[in-house]
Amino acid sequence: MLLNKSIKAVFIIIFIVFLNACQITHKPKFDTALFELMPIPNEMVGKGWLEKFQFSGVVEQSMLVSTEFSEEMINVAALSFEGVPLSQLQFNTLTEQLTTTNSLEVDLDGKKIIYDMQSAFWPLALLKQHMCKNCQVTQAAIAGQLTRRFYRGDTLIREVIYNASQTQLIENEQNYRLTIERLEEY
Repeated sequence: MLLNKSIKAVFIIIFIVFLNACQITHKPKFDTALFELMPIPNEMVGKGWLEKFQFSGVVEQSMLVSTEFSEEMINVAALSFEGVPLSQLQFNTLTEQLTTTNSLEVDLDGKKIIYDMQSAFWPLALLKQHMCKNCQVTQAAIAGQLTRRFYRGDTLIREVIYNASQTQLIENEQNYRLTIERLEEY
């Protein structure tokens, strides 16, 4: 029992260090976003996902993430694999108001989480409508895999590669990768 509590404590400490490292090392080089945050597409309202997130970069970390969509709200809950709540956020896509609750008192960038989610899973046509000046998004089969590419001018900033239930987001400016495995849709 004591060993089990020690393992959980070590996991929590490692997670806190990971989040702090991400915030320090993953500051964007540019303040300009590639696109404006968007409303929830009608086909996603009332649905939800359970996913496994694997972060790669300075620190390797995995967690479970549950996401639910209502007409205006995106609700996200991050959990350890042991079921320990790590963070919750609610984002109102109409007002862009963000409410974040972090169990470990670590300040997560909730808008960044929403930004990554929208770049990977929002319809391409909606993304194209909301692209910022001098930015573009393309989508094509590359090496047999559907791939979205985001550019600022001629520079490839972000790439999203789809492979069945797994999605890989590669962020070049901020030097991180996020592999998302969809475990369940409801």
